[in-house]
Amino acid sequence: MSREKNKYLKLLAEARISKGTMKAIGAIDRVKYFDQIFSDRVYSTEQIPIGAGQKSDDPVTLARMIDLLALKKNWRLLEVGTGSGYSTAILSQLVKEVITVEYHEELAQRARERITKDGYTSVRFFCGDATDFSEPIGDFDAVVIFAACQRTPYSIINMIKPGGEAVFPLGPAFQQQIARFLNRIEAPDVSKNFNFYDLCTFDSIRGIYGWVDVPDVSMAEEPAEKP
Repeated sequence: MSREKNKYLKLLAEARISKGTMKAIGAIDRVKYFDQIFSDRVYSTEQIPIGAGQKSDDPVTLARMIDLLALKKNWRLLEVGTGSGYSTAILSQLVKEVITVEYHEELAQRARERITKDGYTSVRFFCGDATDFSEPIGDFDAVVIFAACQRTPYSIINMIKPGGEAVFPLGPAFQQQIARFLNRIEAPDVSKNFNFYDLCTFDSIRGIYGWVDVPDVSMAEEPAEKP
């Protein structure tokens, strides 16, 4: 293991990331999920350009959000914001199946290629607006959204099974707070299903819960190959 990766993992451990999440993170060669030009920065806390005008998420915040879900191996999980595919690789080690959605087709295709090459087979990729699926995709034990929501994304968290949970950044453009939602259907007050944690800053989710005006994009499963 490189000195840089050791420092990276030590940083996450100091943030009190659980052993299970740390094991999944440690199993991944993060270098594979970013352009080679940034190879000297992948094990830093810098946000790295990934294409389509997007950057990687803060590594500590990303690990913290995954950790808050307390994932179980037999779960089915929805990820919104595939990005480079790095978070998807982590999640695929922690649950039975990952359905991941990326708005930018270019990023979705690259992530799929990286994930497939790295040997992860329990992932389905979609491209488009996660708030407007054009086909039924079932329900989920957990949802994680790596994009900021100005208000609670009910069309997404309504896909969570009873007892399931979601983690997402909630708040305005300049700063959000990590929110954790537990789908307790017996709760007399739905507000009691929410807990709030660290402050964070993410780009806007696409669709009705964000602040970015975007053209209509139909939701489609990302093809394995393009002609």
